[in-house]
Amino acid sequence: MNKGQSMRFRKDLGDLTDLKKSIKDNGLIHPVVIDSNGNLIAGERRRAACRELGFEPEYRVIDFDDPERAEIDENTCRKDFTPREIYEIGQHYKEKYSKQGKRNGSNGDFVRNPNKVEKPIEKVAKVVGKSADTISKLNRIYKSQYEEVKINLDLGKISIDTAYRRIRFKEINEERVREYQRYEENRRKRAEKRRKRQEEETCKRQEEETRKIKKDNAMAFKIIDLGYKEMAKRHHPDKGGTNEAMHELQATKQRLISCVEGASFTDLIFSKYKI
Repeated sequence: MNKGQSMRFRKDLGDLTDLKKSIKDNGLIHPVVIDSNGNLIAGERRRAACRELGFEPEYRVIDFDDPERAEIDENTCRKDFTPREIYEIGQHYKEKYSKQGKRNGSNGDFVRNPNKVEKPIEKVAKVVGKSADTISKLNRIYKSQYEEVKINLDLGKISIDTAYRRIRFKEINEERVREYQRYEENRRKRAEKRRKRQEEETCKRQEEETRKIKKDNAMAFKIIDLGYKEMAKRHHPDKGGTNEAMHELQATKQRLISCVEGASFTDLIFSKYKI
């Protein structure tokens, strides 16, 4: 390295903890870039992290016409993960940790890795540089049924927060619709129960009235028969009566029976025919 190199634009290396952990777990993914004069072009943080871990990084020599522009572009010309890519990363780690948990007899939505203390959502948050709250919102969004919101988020037309608010708004409205439907269904069931109960009560009253009518009719028929027999003793030809009187008596009996059978007004029969 060129000890006489002029001051680079990057002055604050920031916290190297996560970078050192990545290098320790995965190795140095990208080598440090220098030119043929030993001037550092890209990878100052990587170099510092490797040295703190106790070894020199791998170097790659490239000469640039504009080394300052190369340094700037190396730190700025990057593409962040899209929301859907972040979500898929989260699903990958969730599945990975879940399998590890099952092998160790654990269970749950976020299973702890027996060798680490991070949850999948925390791991993803660090990997993609987002908060755990953002990862949680993405899980809620992409697991929902609202494809239009997901497509607009994928196209960059709306932010993650906006997509989440729309999802929650739709879910709340749908829950209100379901609550109203449950209320209407319960109200319909209660009304149906009342109707059936009223029908049963009506049937019971009708059955009771029918039994009463049959009982009254039976009593009326008995009284009519007794009255007919009593009158027949007086008007029978053998007792000094006439055939015409007997025919009239029989006709009267039939009219009384018809009246009872047709109208079931026993009291009317009694009052009309004076039985």
